Amino acid sequence: MRIIVANIQSGIGITKGYRQYLTSGWRYFFPHGSRGVPHATAFLKAQTTDIAFLMEVDAGSRRTRYRSQLEAIVNDTGLSHARFFSTPRTRHMNEGSAIISRYPVLAERAHPLPSSVNQRVLGELMLDVDGETVTAFIAHLALGAKPRGIQLAYIAEIVRATPGPVLLGGDFNERDKGALRLLEDAGLTRISARGYPSWKPRHELQALFLSEHFYVAGASVPQVSFSDHLPLIVEAEAAGPALIRPLYAG
Repeated sequence: MRIIVANIQSGIGITKGYRQYLTSGWRYFFPHGSRGVPHATAFLKAQTTDIAFLMEVDAGSRRTRYRSQLEAIVNDTGLSHARFFSTPRTRHMNEGSAIISRYPVLAERAHPLPSSVNQRVLGELMLDVDGETVTAFIAHLALGAKPRGIQLAYIAEIVRATPGPVLLGGDFNERDKGALRLLEDAGLTRISARGYPSWKPRHELQALFLSEHFYVAGASVPQVSFSDHLPLIVEAEAAGPALIRPLYAG
């Protein structure tokens, strides 16, 4: 099973340096051509992706000229089982996270995460993976350390209450790996590598957490630039707890 975790930055395409946030930052609010989305789509298609956890996806708003980036990705990759988990919508943007998959969706749920400013959600899908039910979660956590810690604790409790195989992918915005032990203590193994910023990777903000039901055969961060984050690729197969190898987990 090939799993991708990627922040597509709503197609804004800042890939060369911090200065681009000044020169291209207007795309966060005003109509633009989502130039990074075709590159992200081509990457997902070339990787023969099975499941993708995507952050900062716009499902259609003024800044995307009312075109859904998620719909475009689904149509071009053939990963037809997709769900979008929106943060509060404004006139300018309709941003959120999405899980797309070649596996059918059995059930879905959105868990509002504790936040006093920018509301975020933990998206949950139950997938039929070749006859096995796998619960996939996606998260894009707060920028502030205090609300992020509260959100991590909340997610850990949900994970503990979830039976069977679990995948948790997302952009955790966490530079302190110690803070992520809340999820590891909940029975998950972290797979991550340096991917932010894409032009000079220093931080492991994106990660995939897996329950003991998976064996990790490999992981990589390819040098493909379609946003300010590099994507994470993880190869995982069903296995017992004795076989899991926490590659790229620090």
